Amino acid sequence: MAQTKNKKKYNYLTKTIQIPDGTRKYIRAKTKAELNEKVLKAQILVNSGVDICSEETFGHFAQMWFDLYKKPSLRENSLTTIMYVLNQHILPFIGGYRLRDITPMHIQAIMASLSGKSNSLQSKVLIHLRSIFKAAQENGLVAKSPVSSMLKPGGKKTAEKAALTPEEGRLLIERVNNPRAHTFLLIALQTGMRRGEVLGLMWEDIDFSQRLIHVRHNAILGKGATTIQDALKTSAGRRDLPLTDDLEGWLTKYKQRSRSKFVLAMKNGKPLTQSAYKSMWNLVERELPETHVTAHILRHTYVTRLFEAGLDIKEIQYLVGHSSVDMTLRVYTHYDRRTREGKTAEKVRAAMRAVM
Repeated sequence: MAQTKNKKKYNYLTKTIQIPDGTRKYIRAKTKAELNEKVLKAQILVNSGVDICSEETFGHFAQMWFDLYKKPSLRENSLTTIMYVLNQHILPFIGGYRLRDITPMHIQAIMASLSGKSNSLQSKVLIHLRSIFKAAQENGLVAKSPVSSMLKPGGKKTAEKAALTPEEGRLLIERVNNPRAHTFLLIALQTGMRRGEVLGLMWEDIDFSQRLIHVRHNAILGKGATTIQDALKTSAGRRDLPLTDDLEGWLTKYKQRSRSKFVLAMKNGKPLTQSAYKSMWNLVERELPETHVTAHILRHTYVTRLFEAGLDIKEIQYLVGHSSVDMTLRVYTHYDRRTREGKTAEKVRAAMRAVM
């Protein structure tokens, strides 16, 4: 005959506290000491403006945060990145927890799981966690964010993107003979326009008489179709760029055979799709396999050439459409460090020779 275990029975103690809206919250505990501790914590939360009756979970609130705080103002690519970070690296850990039950230890567990990941990913996770809990605090769902201000992202930082040398730039232009790819490269290298700005460029945006390109459109490459927006990445993105001699000569000839309102277009006249862009870029990579090239590196190369030509920071900020001079200064800091590296050693040697 199987023996049944006697389960220990508890006589729970109960106490109620009144919420500002008049409702009552029942608190239970096994001992008087535990009950007093729970009541004290509940009263502190109530006095801090926290709704202790809320059963709001992190997962549900994160979705509302995404829909109300992010969706109205961000582009599709940025929204996709946020959802990826949430679904893959945050929600599996705390999605089902009530907001007010999440502790700093839970956050530390999330960051510990990312110990082998990049600095960029860890930074995104912390940024989104801080933003969500800030919104929760503002809405009276938590008294304090469990994301410590002392918590910093670790991981390996993304390698600095090196600009192409003048020789590499010339080789790229000379080797890529495909008209569409050649056009993209020439525009990117000689204007510093972002990928979406180049792909959204229309013939009406080019003023050949004034020798200017008016940056007014941006292409968003989606999975299904490409959409053209008037809204640029930043408010500073709306700018007028000088046409160089080479670019003006090439675009003048290229326009004669164009049958589209877009400078870079499909055979049907519509802007390039995501797959068409990838196919075009494969041609670029094939021609210069020894050098890593991306659209952003072309833009970085343009900025570097401007620094080398002696343009000041504010001029460069305008030309590349940076929203703040700090962004331009970060590029300048990298450029200045690289140009000094070789010279510094020789200066030290010369100084030592002078005193010996």
